[in-house]
Amino acid sequence: MNPRSLAAVLSAALVLAACSSGTQPKTASSSPSSSTSSTSATPTPTPTPTPTLASLLSGRVGKPNGPIFVAKVDNTAHAHPQLGLTVADIVYIEQVEGGVTRLAAVYSSQLPPKVGPVRSARISDIELLNQYGTVGLIYSGAQSKLHPKLAAARLRLISNDANHRGFARSHTRPAPYNVIGTLAVLRTRAGHVDSPTRVGYQFGPTPLGGKPATHVTASYPRARVDAVWSATRSRWLLSMDGRRDMAAEGGQLGATTFVIQFVTITSSAYHDVNGVVTPTSRTVGSGTAFIFRDGRVYAGRWARARSTDPTSYSIGGKPAVFAAGNLWVALLGKGQPVLVR
Repeated sequence: MNPRSLAAVLSAALVLAACSSGTQPKTASSSPSSSTSSTSATPTPTPTPTPTLASLLSGRVGKPNGPIFVAKVDNTAHAHPQLGLTVADIVYIEQVEGGVTRLAAVYSSQLPPKVGPVRSARISDIELLNQYGTVGLIYSGAQSKLHPKLAAARLRLISNDANHRGFARSHTRPAPYNVIGTLAVLRTRAGHVDSPTRVGYQFGPTPLGGKPATHVTASYPRARVDAVWSATRSRWLLSMDGRRDMAAEGGQLGATTFVIQFVTITSSAYHDVNGVVTPTSRTVGSGTAFIFRDGRVYAGRWARARSTDPTSYSIGGKPAVFAAGNLWVALLGKGQPVLVR
């Protein structure tokens, strides 16, 4: 479905509600008499409510906004089932060499025990992740020409190549899809890592407008991502390349909010070991987006003026309102087909 066609028939308005209430403390007093003096009971102060914390990145209540770590995870057939994605706040789907996809899993509110299979970093990661400040990047391998760029970026590099501590090879997976990271160890290697301070979206009730949708298919040159709405689980259940995307911890991976962000993808100066050119996804700029939540699809837009700015998502010119939980963002090339039904 063409973004402009859907945008012409979709509209959304945000409903914001707020209410407040208060009570006055009661004061009790005793009647004066000839043998007693007048006394007054001390008012009982109204307790101050404890603020309910929520993750800035995923809106999950009771989750802290801790240091941000990002793990590069393989997304080809050999990688499944993947480890550690169920607790990620945001998962980006990126196009890499040959038109297949790789994941960048963003963690702040909770760290999984293990994550993987961990794969190599790419040039697109530098621009994409700069919006989060200084983050810990967990990866295994990178093109030699890319090393200086990674070292100069606002990244705390946690690489399997530089140091094996916290990484191990699984005997049940084929190489190179068998590198598994242990977060309790890897986080100690990072040094100072920033915590989230702002995002370009909100969390709240389902917006008005949109169109009913139960299934979306986003097609990359040599990969496919499907998301099917499950009302019973209140999430979009994911499939990769026609197979259900299962978590190693159990169950099918899913997103409470699924975003397709149309970006410009160009060739970079880098290539893989086979000489295939590495694509670059440009995530600074603006463009159209499809936003899926609660069994509906909304035509929206995204904007990011500078690489240090958060990506802002909007619907009908107002900030997009996402459903709290796992957010998945598919960075899809402009002109690539999307089927919504």
